[in-house]
Amino acid sequence: MRRIGHGRRWRGFRRDDKGFALVEFAMALPVMLVAYCGMVDVVQMVMANRKVTQLTLALADLTARAAAVAPADVENIFDAAQSVLMPFDASNASMVISSVVVDANGNARVCWSNQRNGQALVRGATVLLPDSIRVPSTSVIMATASYRYTPQTGYVLTGSFTLGDNPIYSRPRAGQAVGTGNIEQVVRTGTKPCPDFN
Repeated sequence: MRRIGHGRRWRGFRRDDKGFALVEFAMALPVMLVAYCGMVDVVQMVMANRKVTQLTLALADLTARAAAVAPADVENIFDAAQSVLMPFDASNASMVISSVVVDANGNARVCWSNQRNGQALVRGATVLLPDSIRVPSTSVIMATASYRYTPQTGYVLTGSFTLGDNPIYSRPRAGQAVGTGNIEQVVRTGTKPCPDFN
């Protein structure tokens, strides 16, 4: 039986290109998997961020349509608005609806505020509004929502991210002209109309 020398065997191995693509694929696979997982997490986070913006818009819009709201009505608004978060888990959302009244001197203060999983604003607290919104003797519904997003894979993006928390404003559409300044506002049942903040 003839034995092939090591030199000839090595030369034959060097010329053989069978399996070359498999080796390249095996080297590229980990990079491709990390890129895929990162892309999935980023796309999901962008979707969640859009949903939070839609949630905030819904909170402001639904509240601004009412002439008056009872605490139960506000809870219904929270329930209805958070449905836009589907398929994301609504329990990770924080929502605040506030009625902000701007007095004749242009001072913006909180008339009433309700929250779900968040921090309601204190009645009478001063609020910084954009100049285009801070019109004397008017009111505005200010809604804020945030969402605690945790990446699905966690390979590229790790930890949790807070999305949203940017206020959206909406003028009352059917508000009542009440209070000492006869300012049109969405009245909350059981709360004195503003600008009397006592």
